[in-house]
Amino acid sequence: MKRLSTLPALFLFLVGSAFAEPPTTKNAECRRAVEPPKLDGKLDDRCWRDAKPITEFAAFWIGESRPGTKAMLAWDDEFLYYAGEMSDAELRASGRNRNDHLWEGDVFEMFFKPRDDQPAYYEFQANPLASVFEVAFPKRGPLGHAFNQEPVLGNEAVVALQGTLDRPGDIDEGWTVEGRIPWKAFTPTGGRPKSGDAWKFAICRYDYGAEGTKPTTMSSAPLTLQSFHRFEDYGVLKFVGP
Repeated sequence: MKRLSTLPALFLFLVGSAFAEPPTTKNAECRRAVEPPKLDGKLDDRCWRDAKPITEFAAFWIGESRPGTKAMLAWDDEFLYYAGEMSDAELRASGRNRNDHLWEGDVFEMFFKPRDDQPAYYEFQANPLASVFEVAFPKRGPLGHAFNQEPVLGNEAVVALQGTLDRPGDIDEGWTVEGRIPWKAFTPTGGRPKSGDAWKFAICRYDYGAEGTKPTTMSSAPLTLQSFHRFEDYGVLKFVGP
């Protein structure tokens, strides 16, 4: 009887474990930089030492945790600064020009939605070639023209590779990205935030493996569908001042 009495508890434990939500980043801080970072991909600047890292990534829509990414955000009066440190066993990149389809290779992506009362949101990317993507979406849905016809927003990125790019069969370790976006890029939704303001946000990745395999995708946000544009599920990013 004693052995049988443990079965319900064990069953509930196993069921709960099977349906446990993978950890994601529902709340994060963007801390004000005392001094701007030097864009060199080394991530040794004071603002990154002071930053609160974002490390919880998942394919939430299928219940899988996806570790191996650390992202950081900082800000000052002129720029939103970003950094990413990513493990990657096979470095691959697609797109050498601004607003190419960078997601056809490894890519670090950021989405920001400053206001709940407006449909506008922003997407910024950088890949291992330091190519950038930048679009201010007035609303979710097709733009009606090519991405490379979108105006320049000022996204800048520098990368550092721990491995060799586009060399199948070797073993790579990963890559880092460091960049900045001027606040004028966010003019349609009010520009630079104030200390204490909160935006919706998500940081996402495409990580490609061997040729012919599907990429591994992940997001800091608890996305209920496999769409990085699902801003209803984004986390909250609070801007913290001195």
